[in-house]
Amino acid sequence: MRTIFRYREERRFPHAPDVVWPFVADSARVNELAGLPPYQLQEALEPDGRVRRIATGKLGPLTLSWEEGWGEWEENRYLVERRRFLSGPMRQFEARCELFAEPGGCRVLFSGEIECAGLAGLAAKASGILKREADKRVALIERMIGDAAANGGLPGPATRDLLEPPARRRLDALLASLSGDAASQRLAVKLVDLLARAPGVVLRSLRPLTLATQWGAVPSAAVELFLAAHKRGVLAMSWDLLCPRCRGAKLRVRHLHELPDGAHCPSCNIDYQRDFTRNVELTFRPEPWVRRLPEGELCALGPGTTPHVKFQAEVRAQSSVRFALALPPGPYRFRTVEAGDSADFELGADGRMPELRATSSRIAPLAPGTVGELLIRNDTDRSLFFVVEDRRWARDALTGERVIAMPAFRRLCPEQLLRPGDNVEIGRVTIMFTDLQGSTRLYEELGDARAFRLVRDHFAFLSERVQQHGGAVVKTAGDAVMAAFHDPADAVRAALAIQDGIAAFNAGRADGGILLKIGLHAGSCIAVTTADVLDYFGAAVNTASRLEHQCAGGEVLISEAVLEDADAAATLAGRDALADAVSLRGISEPLRFRRLGPRA
Repeated sequence: MRTIFRYREERRFPHAPDVVWPFVADSARVNELAGLPPYQLQEALEPDGRVRRIATGKLGPLTLSWEEGWGEWEENRYLVERRRFLSGPMRQFEARCELFAEPGGCRVLFSGEIECAGLAGLAAKASGILKREADKRVALIERMIGDAAANGGLPGPATRDLLEPPARRRLDALLASLSGDAASQRLAVKLVDLLARAPGVVLRSLRPLTLATQWGAVPSAAVELFLAAHKRGVLAMSWDLLCPRCRGAKLRVRHLHELPDGAHCPSCNIDYQRDFTRNVELTFRPEPWVRRLPEGELCALGPGTTPHVKFQAEVRAQSSVRFALALPPGPYRFRTVEAGDSADFELGADGRMPELRATSSRIAPLAPGTVGELLIRNDTDRSLFFVVEDRRWARDALTGERVIAMPAFRRLCPEQLLRPGDNVEIGRVTIMFTDLQGSTRLYEELGDARAFRLVRDHFAFLSERVQQHGGAVVKTAGDAVMAAFHDPADAVRAALAIQDGIAAFNAGRADGGILLKIGLHAGSCIAVTTADVLDYFGAAVNTASRLEHQCAGGEVLISEAVLEDADAAATLAGRDALADAVSLRGISEPLRFRRLGPRA
């Protein structure tokens, strides 16, 4: 016995499609709020290279199993999700959501079709339960959009307060402990509200930089809050080793020393290596005493959980399809869900998408085609799901490379170290070296005690300005300081703040004060653990040190490698910077740099 249930509802919202899309696309959040229990997912590799995903879950007293289909969507325009049931009262399921821009907002069409089987399926359709469940999800989406509108456009509290009284008391104590810091207090209130009210699926992988954007907060302040919450036992830290294709966290560990060199992604059927610049991300989740999160899936690989995927659609074997696709300028990657080749493309301001051709061995972007249209040619002998992903996903990722250069991380998480003998490649970091001019003479003229106090005060002076500008003091050696910065512009600002602050530091000192030499260079290196500290080694570090040795007292030397960053170069506006170069042993080309003397 077979019967078909069809659903169709329209809603209008006074918001543009890009405002509404995050809520209609977040199927996992909608399913949790609707009371759907999590399900278990197993992935099996098929002979054609595609991964088959078999899910098992409960629906009331029934145990259901189904094949989770690969969805199709274009961000801000449409979404299609499919399932093929292997047991239970349903055989096929398809849900579709389409967004249409209109004057003053957008119209959203919700539609779906379920193939019911047997008497149980017929009863489900006749009783109206299928329509009520569909209506419930539409109502939840409406409510979430309304909550966001009432909260300044940000996703607001989605549920009631879910904290148990003991957890609430402990979190209130955390707020009280931060009462002396207005910025932290404001962000801490937002964090506690998120922990208390957000659906569990939202809390599984909290990304501080994403939340900083939503909260309108300074990124470093948000990161420091999360690290402090981890130190106080509120949040668990997770080092995620992301698949470079699907960006899914296929391996998670709580300590840096547990992070392996690589992992396997069963969804993409590839082995991949650890890359601190691209695919190692630090995320957080509440400790179990705060909230116990549901185990299992609520929607596998939908646009809500893969926001970097802007487009995904199937193209049959030996066929061509034109898709309406408009994306903002920027770097994108073309690939397929199935294991295989990928191709990168920079979309220009004219919006002309390239034609895309897939053969058995490669994916190739051809000459740009029509504005707002993507032509895909599948010249293989099998159907493929094509993906267009935004390669700027790392902007909101607290990557391993970024976080280990942050002062808050080194201060609050000193136990997070690489295992002995391990080293990781750091794609780019800016290194600062400073040294005291004539330090030997200081000890001779002042005596050990007075000279030591001066050196100690100068370390505090340096550390304060390094940390104020987002850098971390890595180590000191004698009178020298080595610091690291993720952002080259921050490194330049710190160097100038140190240089400009020396006169005030020296003013009124009976010991005569200090004269500093500062060198900055940027490049790749490796990070290792030495003497229970995360340290940097490599050519960039050696070059920064040797550049500092070229300084006269009171000077700052900044290599052109640092000033390749536009923001770093702009920081020198209004400063007299003399272009210079020096030949260093072991470097084939002269090192070009800018020499800045003290301000008059």
